[in-house]
Amino acid sequence: MVKPESALRRLMRDTGKLLQPYGFQGEEPTWVRVEDAGVATIGRTRTFRTFTGGQQILRFGLTMSTTPLPWWEFRNWRNTRLGLAPIPIEEATGPGLIPDGLPEAMTEMWSLRLVDQGHIDPADIDTIRAELPRRVHTYARRAIRLLEPDHYLDELLAQPDPHLGIREAIVVLLADGGPSTQLDEAIDQLLRGIAAQESPEYSDDAIIYVRSLAALV
Repeated sequence: MVKPESALRRLMRDTGKLLQPYGFQGEEPTWVRVEDAGVATIGRTRTFRTFTGGQQILRFGLTMSTTPLPWWEFRNWRNTRLGLAPIPIEEATGPGLIPDGLPEAMTEMWSLRLVDQGHIDPADIDTIRAELPRRVHTYARRAIRLLEPDHYLDELLAQPDPHLGIREAIVVLLADGGPSTQLDEAIDQLLRGIAAQESPEYSDDAIIYVRSLAALV
């Protein structure tokens, strides 16, 4: 029988070991895989304490994100304009604009029930340990897949009725491939979207950035 904190630490150590063969490094609560194309990140969610039938339950799960290198470069360029410190690549996050694409069974939070004197039910720990390899594999493969050339961009382009945040990311990622008719069309769409805002949430930073890149070609 173990306390909740000890149970979480043990399970997260197991998670880190399972992520190592996929090239992820770090320690709980975040592991990263840095590539030339960007960074893939697997993490642990916040823990949530609930009460069901008078029994305290601790719930948590895994998170996943992928940051293409062009997006990280753009965000650091924007930070410089705002007088903010650059973000190290291993700490990069975003754009965070596409569904995780994972089966529902892989995204359900795990439960650790507190039983005798606040200890965790051993059966719950055994259940999570049994599920960890498959879940880690699913999250790691999805995150790595999104780092493959143009895969993140392709999923953004496939989004129906994209909002301005998606259009901004599309422009930034398309610009990495150099000038093109597709990029020109994406810039026009972003400009029309910005102009249509009643109370602007997005500036034209992405367009200024893209045009500054074009000037260097």
